Amino acid sequence: MLDVPATLSRRSDLGQFLRTRRSALRPIDVGLEEDTNRRHVAGLRREEVAKLAGISTTWYTWIEQAREINFSLDVIDEIGRALLLTPPEIAYLKVLASDTPPQECTLDPDIPDALRKLVELHRAAPAYLATPRLDLLVWNSQLGEIFDYQEDGNLLSRNVLWRMFFDPSRRQLYVDWETAARGCVAVYRNIYATYYGDKHFDDLLTTMMRDPDFTRVWNDWEVLPPDVPAFLVRHRTLGLCELEPIQATLGISPGCYLALFSSKKLS
Repeated sequence: MLDVPATLSRRSDLGQFLRTRRSALRPIDVGLEEDTNRRHVAGLRREEVAKLAGISTTWYTWIEQAREINFSLDVIDEIGRALLLTPPEIAYLKVLASDTPPQECTLDPDIPDALRKLVELHRAAPAYLATPRLDLLVWNSQLGEIFDYQEDGNLLSRNVLWRMFFDPSRRQLYVDWETAARGCVAVYRNIYATYYGDKHFDDLLTTMMRDPDFTRVWNDWEVLPPDVPAFLVRHRTLGLCELEPIQATLGISPGCYLALFSSKKLS
């Protein structure tokens, strides 16, 4: 578990995220003239971002340095636009900048029998119910067949993120494993911002950092909303299939969600 206040951790990540995005942009990307003779580092300078965002260089520098200062979410909007961030990335920054206490994750919420049966008896396509940490709670037989989830498996074996990196069969299952893995990490980072300081999230992150591929992707600071696009899997018996998930959050526990897939067999 991280031994620092959650708000400080979020502010630190906000600064790191801004530095990563700033270093990835060239002046020409944001309509500025390229001055290669005076530029000694890659990316935009802090003063350039500050000017584009309409704030002082000192103020922007303090935000990047995670200083304990107060600033409005309008400032985040302006910085996000200056750095050409996507709407989900700007929303992520606002979570990191917020003083709202982080949520706590429950790994064994009470699941109504009717909901459990709805998932288990769904026959049209794969379906599951999961915690915000991406641990599967309930799933149907189709999902179990494709992704090899077992009822008697331990907690990590039921975690989508852990299986993506620590289960070698995932690299054969996904037609484009790299894209699927990066998407999974980007979604986890987005969710993680809401749960800073939660032991369950921190324990999983500590475990994930043992994998060099995960660490490589994590350090790219990509952020995506939970809306996962369609993807292709190649199953040993089902062949090539396209799966497209539809996800909805539920009221049984904060952050728990239901995923239903549409499935199309391609070969």
